[in-house]
Amino acid sequence: MEDSAIKRLRTELAAVLNAKSDQLRFAIQAELAKPIVLEAGRRLQFEVDDFFFGITLCVTEGIILPGDWLAESLPGDWFGRAEKEMGGWNELITEMLSPWFAECWKAAGGPALFSPAYLFFHWYPQNQYDLEGCRWLSPDDPF
Repeated sequence: MEDSAIKRLRTELAAVLNAKSDQLRFAIQAELAKPIVLEAGRRLQFEVDDFFFGITLCVTEGIILPGDWLAESLPGDWFGRAEKEMGGWNELITEMLSPWFAECWKAAGGPALFSPAYLFFHWYPQNQYDLEGCRWLSPDDPF
């Protein structure tokens, strides 16, 4: 059973992600409206900053969400509580942000323009989140 303090952290993070969904969809649409040319064999990838959780479209280096969006949106003590209750926050943020981003990607019409597309966290570039399949690729999956 999940501890009530962790459940509260999860609920607060979910509320922020939900509140930012429209902003994310519009930002994805705006970036995809720009001319994008991928080199042969390349895939569209979004990178999540490893500390501030800003999100960038790799091929254009266009900022989808600025680096301060999450910290400014969560309660001021959220990261401190996450550190105390879970020993950190990266696992929870990764778990919740990845499917949220994939939902917004689909709602923005991304798959109609680029398929497949992936999200990865800067500290783990070899771990790719398939935005259409809504799953982390295993090391055996082709990329």
